[in-house]
Amino acid sequence: MSQNAETADPDDSDSGFEERADQVSEEVLRTDTVTGDWFDIIYKSLLSRGTVLVVGPRGCGKTHIMRYAWLKCCDTKHLPLAVYVSFNRYLRLEPLLKTRNDALSLFQIWVLSRILLAADDTAKRVDNGAPKAPIAVELGQEAKGAQASSKSIPGSDVFAHFGIARVQVEALIRRLEKAGVLSEAEELSSNAISIEGVVQALTMLFKALGRTRLVIFLDDAALVFAQEFMTEFLDVVRVIKQQNISPKCSVYPGSTEYGPRFHADHEARFIPAWLPVDHSSYRDIMGAIGARRYAEGGRLGSDVSGLLMYAAFGVPRAYLTMLREMVNENASGPAATQQALNKVIQQHRDSRLREFRSLKLKMPKFSSVIDAGENLFQKVVEIMKERNDALADKAEKQILFGITKEEMTAIPRRMFKLLVEAGLLFELPEVSHGQGRTYHRFTPHLAALIAARAFAGSSRGNSPAQMLSFIERKPTKHPIRQALASLLPSIKAVQFDLPPCQACTTPRISDEQKFCHHCGTRLADDSTFTRLMKLPITEVANLSTWARSQIDANGIKTIEELLAFEDPGTELRKIHRVGPRRATLYLLGVESYIDEFMS
Repeated sequence: MSQNAETADPDDSDSGFEERADQVSEEVLRTDTVTGDWFDIIYKSLLSRGTVLVVGPRGCGKTHIMRYAWLKCCDTKHLPLAVYVSFNRYLRLEPLLKTRNDALSLFQIWVLSRILLAADDTAKRVDNGAPKAPIAVELGQEAKGAQASSKSIPGSDVFAHFGIARVQVEALIRRLEKAGVLSEAEELSSNAISIEGVVQALTMLFKALGRTRLVIFLDDAALVFAQEFMTEFLDVVRVIKQQNISPKCSVYPGSTEYGPRFHADHEARFIPAWLPVDHSSYRDIMGAIGARRYAEGGRLGSDVSGLLMYAAFGVPRAYLTMLREMVNENASGPAATQQALNKVIQQHRDSRLREFRSLKLKMPKFSSVIDAGENLFQKVVEIMKERNDALADKAEKQILFGITKEEMTAIPRRMFKLLVEAGLLFELPEVSHGQGRTYHRFTPHLAALIAARAFAGSSRGNSPAQMLSFIERKPTKHPIRQALASLLPSIKAVQFDLPPCQACTTPRISDEQKFCHHCGTRLADDSTFTRLMKLPITEVANLSTWARSQIDANGIKTIEELLAFEDPGTELRKIHRVGPRRATLYLLGVESYIDEFMS
């Protein structure tokens, strides 16, 4: 590594490479998507009838396959018409919960408006971008609008059904995402849009474009919506589902709460999008992704790239990121390569743990549960290393542990689900053993096991070839079976955290409490967006270490302080060595971090 590696700003390298599927070009989706048995199962589910919930942690491919399926449907006439919608700007609406009595209604209008915009985008693509007749309709005159649409508006104009134009819906969305007060015109636009109307508009759309049915990809539905919003969102999903309209949602395994009116197990099918490390084609699939998306990684050699595949733990984005980091390390010689590899894998493990801890900011009532989950994870890694050390001479490996179904009460189950959501644990199907005992089985993140030298065996060294050989041994017959209380003695004391009274700081008695029992103040909780805005700039992972330190040293301490400037770019350009280009990159980095945090 060069002498200036610690101070150099890495923003200047690999500017043309993008790991995130929501940012890659359509050309990359078309030409660089790796298909096969595993992919085909998910792809066919996305095009099937009925509601499908695509489950997996960040980076496992949910967005990629949804965008790919959308493109295929746009290009292929015999496939269903597809609409792709992303809700990654949702948190900007959370402040409405405190400022508007009709916040839930406005959230629903925002969701429906986003769907309408996406449907119009699809219509323009499929209809070859043919210009539509202008909508000469005044707001509030729905009857005239309907009459006009029947005569002069083609069926592919989804806005004609409501007597409004696209520009008005775009203005409404912008206002809602600023949590601002609606103008009179925006109120009229809002009142014109309904779930039933959207269903009718979508039905007219797929018929007008010569398709027999429609699938709607609701991406970033995995967001940690405020519970009130999540209930509204799932009501939209439930009502929009028709015989010929099939919603498909991406969800997280731990923090997606389905609420009282949406019975996920009965109303939808769950499809896993997370590739298991024990899949028979695991290395072939990951290797093909690396070869197509980042060909430079091929110069690292099969042992290094193979170990990175397992360290990525079935998450393509993680594999691509680590490949790029290894190439950028520019290590020469076995010792330097080993040192760089250790660093990259350890950093990836640490980033997974940071993401798990960040759930506390999104879900403060689970703070103690998350702390307990991290302690459990570290203990499992430690025990797994001990077991593998004992297997050094037996040509076997151990990467599974089991917890009895009886021990999986409400809080432990949520703790494990959150660990799965953050990608720290992979859950396998339940199995039954002697005396009728059923076990939940999990594999801990292989990057953590590699970093802990759990696959070094009896060797003092830990070369990529040695560790790779150990990882690819056959597994032992049974998982580690240990009582949850022995892994985490404090489990019985773990409980949900309730935010105290904001006036007198008296702890709450229950989660349902509306008023402080000490001072009588109505209890309120900061929105996730507000907490995010107060996050120190030094914790914005999308900025380099140099950028974070320089921005902080320049007096900008939080995300909120940076975005509060009328012209943030000018403030950033006050930093030595920061010109217009870097200022723009830093602002984009912060905005990307916000959007990533919301997804």
